[in-house]
Amino acid sequence: MSKVNLIANRYLLIKHIGRGGMADVYFALDTVLNREVAIKILKGDLSSDAIALERFKREAQASTKLSHPNIVDIYDVGDDGMNHYIVMEYIKGRTLKKLIQQRGALYYTEAVSMMKQLCSAIMESHRKGIIHRDIKSQNVLVKDDGTVKVVDFGIALANNAMQITGQDNVLGSVHYIAPEVAKGQTATMQSDIYSLGIVFYELLCGDVPFKGDSAVQVVMASIKKPIPFVRYFDKKIPQSVENIILKATAKNPKNRYQNVADMLKDLNECLLEKHAKDQRLIFEYPEDLNLQNKETAKKSVKKGKKKVKSSIIMAVYLSGVVIITGLIVFVILYLGGVINFGTKMVKVPDVINKRVLEASEMLDYQGLILDLDQIERVLTEDTAEGLIIDVSPAVGTEVEIGTSIEIVVSDGVYAVMEDYVGQNIDDVRNTFENKYPHIRIVGQAVVSDKTPGTILSQKGIIEGTKFDPTKSNTITFEYSAYVSEIIPMNILGMDVSSAQNILTEMGINSIMQAISLDDLSEYSESEKEELVSGTVVRVDPDVGTSYMQTSDSFVTLFYLE
Repeated sequence: MSKVNLIANRYLLIKHIGRGGMADVYFALDTVLNREVAIKILKGDLSSDAIALERFKREAQASTKLSHPNIVDIYDVGDDGMNHYIVMEYIKGRTLKKLIQQRGALYYTEAVSMMKQLCSAIMESHRKGIIHRDIKSQNVLVKDDGTVKVVDFGIALANNAMQITGQDNVLGSVHYIAPEVAKGQTATMQSDIYSLGIVFYELLCGDVPFKGDSAVQVVMASIKKPIPFVRYFDKKIPQSVENIILKATAKNPKNRYQNVADMLKDLNECLLEKHAKDQRLIFEYPEDLNLQNKETAKKSVKKGKKKVKSSIIMAVYLSGVVIITGLIVFVILYLGGVINFGTKMVKVPDVINKRVLEASEMLDYQGLILDLDQIERVLTEDTAEGLIIDVSPAVGTEVEIGTSIEIVVSDGVYAVMEDYVGQNIDDVRNTFENKYPHIRIVGQAVVSDKTPGTILSQKGIIEGTKFDPTKSNTITFEYSAYVSEIIPMNILGMDVSSAQNILTEMGINSIMQAISLDDLSEYSESEKEELVSGTVVRVDPDVGTSYMQTSDSFVTLFYLE
């Protein structure tokens, strides 16, 4: 074995599966315990960087303290003189970020289930006094069975540990970072809660709430702008669910969950009947922290105002006389019909190609009401998901203040299903994997005189049908298979290469696999003595049986080593 691929004389690197700013991650084999693992190796040029090395060691120390079903298990840490490494559980799955990119917004019940697992993991981390500080969908792995696993405690901080920032004043990804941390304050358990809230939003809406052309723009938006209401994105989301996001992402930590246990409690109860009629959360404390400073300033000048009060009494008295006189004249003119208010009319603003939140703000400014219960969502030819494509009454129409406005929102760009009959099933599978990863293909092999693998029919989404390529769906293809053949008896005892050639001529795919005498329980000891190395000693399916070749089946030829 190459020493380059063997770490600590034990972990055999098989393939590179991930890369971060500090380390590379490999799929590897623990040659001692014969199990698959993932191994994170600090990049070689950072081994002499004191800050990078300390962060890497901190991740190892933090991770080894944690044992939880929703936190990736750490098996080993160390260095072999050349490499600093962390060996961890290998998860067969994908990151939560990748899942969201592939599937889009998740249904709220599934999102709540995932958040329960995440909160349970972070609650255990906090219980051990460890703040993660980099919670984001990229640092959450999702197994095929739906189990989530939190990873990457690379910038985690124990309660009694010193801050390490190097060239940065802020650690963690800007889209998920709490406003107070972005301002330079110390990360706390509440800043982890803020990040959890952003992940929850992303699960429900398919994207993070604050975007920008630069990190600074994203941070400023998270500090100044209110988080959009997820019910503007999908009115089916219960208010109790939206309230959890509002409370978790409150800009004022006084309004935020004080601990993850409280957030987890709300997640466990939010879908219960007793919360079906919950109203939108109203914060007790101002979200704009500058308001508190303004209140303090008001109090500081209150005494000064009292000093000048007496000097303006006479001016107020004289002004009052003028105002009363004006009111009398106004009433006379109004009763005489000279002045007539009428109904206040405004024009419906142009909200086409705007997102729901922006449109709501524009309509509210005009005194109009966005009807959330009447939002219609349709697939479109070329308009991105979430953008408004129609409004009623139409843009520019004069309506009374208080009028309810209905909108139609794009549910994404549709695709049109092609006719794949006559094409090769394997080629079509590759096309769908690259073009329509959410579409599940079901193949059914049937006997036909067509070239093997030729698609004969398609069901589920037929030719010309419009469909949403971002949503899960199924299409069934019937395709031709080879005519059934009998696996010949004479290949037993034959040289394995010759046997494979015979099967190939019959149109049967095969593979070869070496086997030892100890594995041949069906042979007697005397029969084993007569066997010759390199000859076929077992066939699966067995010789003499009927076999139908499909595009993904094969016969295994076992030969003696």
